[in-house]
Amino acid sequence: MTASGQTGVTLGLERIVRFLAHVLPSDPRDKLRVVHVAGTNGKGSVCALVSEALTAAGYNVGTFNSPHFLEPHDAVRIQNEAIPAGEYARLQTWIRTLDSTQTNKLSIFEQTTVLALWWFAQCNVDVAVVEVGMGGLRDATNVFSSVRNGIGSLVQCICPVDEDHLGMIGNNIEEIALEKSGIMRPGSWIVVANQERSEAFHKIRQEAHRTSPGRIINVRRQPTYDIHVPNFVIDTTDVPGRVRPPAELPSWATFKGTGKRCLRVKYPPSPETYLKSSGSAKPKESRESKEPTKSTKTEVDLPLELPGYYQAGNASVAFYALDVLRTHYGFTRLTDAAIQVGFQNVRWPGRLSWLNIAHRRASIVSPTDVQSGSESPNDTAPERLYEWVLADGAHNEPAAVELRKYVDTTLRRISQQRYIRMARSRHSENVCVRWVVGFTQGKDVSAILARLAQPGDEVWAVPFAQPKEMPWITCERPEQIAQTARACSEGVRVEAFDCIADAVDRLAACSADTFLNVVCGSLYLVANVFREFQLEPFPEIT
Repeated sequence: MTASGQTGVTLGLERIVRFLAHVLPSDPRDKLRVVHVAGTNGKGSVCALVSEALTAAGYNVGTFNSPHFLEPHDAVRIQNEAIPAGEYARLQTWIRTLDSTQTNKLSIFEQTTVLALWWFAQCNVDVAVVEVGMGGLRDATNVFSSVRNGIGSLVQCICPVDEDHLGMIGNNIEEIALEKSGIMRPGSWIVVANQERSEAFHKIRQEAHRTSPGRIINVRRQPTYDIHVPNFVIDTTDVPGRVRPPAELPSWATFKGTGKRCLRVKYPPSPETYLKSSGSAKPKESRESKEPTKSTKTEVDLPLELPGYYQAGNASVAFYALDVLRTHYGFTRLTDAAIQVGFQNVRWPGRLSWLNIAHRRASIVSPTDVQSGSESPNDTAPERLYEWVLADGAHNEPAAVELRKYVDTTLRRISQQRYIRMARSRHSENVCVRWVVGFTQGKDVSAILARLAQPGDEVWAVPFAQPKEMPWITCERPEQIAQTARACSEGVRVEAFDCIADAVDRLAACSADTFLNVVCGSLYLVANVFREFQLEPFPEIT
């Protein structure tokens, strides 16, 4: 992906391929083994899961995500730690100096991609997990060759594809799917996520069989089950990585039902089974087989630490990519236990993230105001709705559908808890949603809000700050968002804010316990909220 001037985006590989091959002192691609991830939704989660599992197994793992979250350098990480800001600035200056002598200069994103690959190669990472910026075929990350002598793009993951960036990477779902399939490499392994859009699935499958026949794992044909496992434990005896302590969550977000939510996956006991089942013919043992025999499949329960129904699908893609690495590329330290630890440790900020804003509230609201709030003195802090914000980067209609599902589940849990607490009166107030939204220009705001807002909800339209090193991103005006919200959402109270800080202060000062606060519409907006609340997106494992 390349920025053209301040507002446009152009796609192409000529500049970055020439720079890597002929301008740098050496080509970093000659040292890198890569897991490449494309798709519309779920790319970041899959990258996070794969990276954490490899790290837990003791490998040195580089991860490159797009876009960055808080600062440009946090998109480039090793062992989940961002490249130091000073080192990032030094390499950036060096790359720009080299590029200044060229006639056809690199874009900002291409410069960052070169920086990430160079740093990974200099640090001798065992594997680089790379997220596509936009599309796939013509994206700046699509510079890796097929596997030669163990180097190159080992696995390509195609996450769910939908209509996003219409007119930029394609004019319909088939063209978009074709563009994203462009990262596939002959002789490499391709993991295809379950696709909701049949047009996308057929195009991706067609390209996969054309590019690397016999080396395709179609996730929807693999036996996987989203279940709750009682007394779930991980045997960490032989796992180098440590287990991260549980994240701080409100009580309504920690419901475990009859046990730990896990993805149960059944995988072949030998690598050859993948080869037999990846052809066009349906394997004898399909996903519909409820209980495959132990003699033909081995199973493992993988903790689903990331919230959301859809994360089971992302975990499936990540697991089968990891299984290919250990069965076909010699990553033998990737034991089931190591993958379990990695999945347990995963954090992916801005995707259904619960943010505790009590510290901000304490700096704004006086003790007298707190005592006069709707909560009784005996209530515990996690039960106070106004002290929590749910932040999600949902920026298209499919993501909005999944966010609304999660919010509805959360509202049911809150209602159940309140009913139990107020059993004597059998009365509790209904909880609605306060949507704090901001969008990049060009998004289908009407379609997204139609999926989110319901009668009784509130919509606060806000701007977000210009993302660093992304001059092609433009924030939609809050007044325009508010106008769209009024037109497409009946019974919804709408308000526009001139700056995000005003909305954040209002949120922190609210004492009404009848609204669930949700920030969404753009990852850039979510990053702003993290900054306003001074939250650390990538906490270390202590």
